[in-house]
Amino acid sequence: MLNTILSFAIEDYTIWLWLAVFVITIAVEAMTQDLVSIWFSAGSFASLCISQFVDWWVELIVFVVISTACLILTRPLVKKLMRSQIRKTNTDEFIGQKVKLLTNVSKFEMGTAKINSIVYNVILPEDDENEIKADTIVEIVALKGNKVVVRKVEE
Repeated sequence: MLNTILSFAIEDYTIWLWLAVFVITIAVEAMTQDLVSIWFSAGSFASLCISQFVDWWVELIVFVVISTACLILTRPLVKKLMRSQIRKTNTDEFIGQKVKLLTNVSKFEMGTAKINSIVYNVILPEDDENEIKADTIVEIVALKGNKVVVRKVEE
């Protein structure tokens, strides 16, 4: 008797359960940059579609099978495609650019340089002991936090 009542109670709400799982997994997918829950969205959508025609345990099996199949079949391909995309930032264009120092820079003193009409703090690489005077042309070799690492251009 309890099993029958429990079965009816579950059967009445499974459509809402699968709809909630589908919406939550789509929302999580929309908030992340990696594909983390799209496979569960496919499984929950399949279970949502059959929820009015089969028992809840069949819906659960369909969810697990569809989600697992999507994960196994598409994850390696998606990871390969995602890895091949190099995400560059607007500061990546600075590396290798040559600029003129506005102020002196040494191992112990930060200098400044104007890059694209913006004044940045510049520092020397940790292994560089020399001081570089103002108005000298330097090359940007790296970015370290909000500082630009520069090295004197050899002439």
